[in-house]
Amino acid sequence: MKRRAFLAQLVLLSSALPLAGCGFQLRGARAIPYKSIYVDAPKDNAAGKQLADALRNRGIVVTETGQGADAILKLSQANLTRTILSLSGGGRVREYRLNYTLNYSLTGKDGREIYPDSSIQLTQDFTYDDNQYLAKTAEENFLYRSLQDDAIQQIMRRLAVSR
Repeated sequence: MKRRAFLAQLVLLSSALPLAGCGFQLRGARAIPYKSIYVDAPKDNAAGKQLADALRNRGIVVTETGQGADAILKLSQANLTRTILSLSGGGRVREYRLNYTLNYSLTGKDGREIYPDSSIQLTQDFTYDDNQYLAKTAEENFLYRSLQDDAIQQIMRRLAVSR
C-alpha cells in the first residue's frame, strides 16, 4: 500500500514540475497608477456605478468632481442591443446575438489624453424559445450583466497599464 501511495505522489510531482519551470503563475490584480479618479458618467449609467465600486475596492479614491483627481475617466455611452441570429423553419426566432458597447476616455490631471475616445464591444449568442419566455428573459438579463462585468474588467486592466 505504501508503494502505491509513493507512486501516486511521484506521478503528481512529475506532472507539476513542468508548470513550475515554465514560469506559469495566476493572473493577479495589477496596481492602478492613480490614487484618485473621477468617473464622469450619467447618473443612471449602471456601468459607471459598477466601475466606481470596482475602483474603490482596489483602494482608489473616487472623487465627486474632476478637480483634484489624478485622472478623469469618462464613460460617454453604453449601448445594449439584440439582433436576430437565426430563425426556425416556421419563422420563429431561435437565436439572438446580444451586443454591448461601452465608450470611454481617460484624461490625466494635466489635461493630456491618455486614452482618447475608445470603445469596448462585446457579443454573446444565446438560444431562444417562446415556450420558456420568463427563463430566457432572465438569461438575457444575466448575459447583459455578464457582458457589462467583462467590459468593466477590461477597463480596469487598461487602467493598470496606463500612464
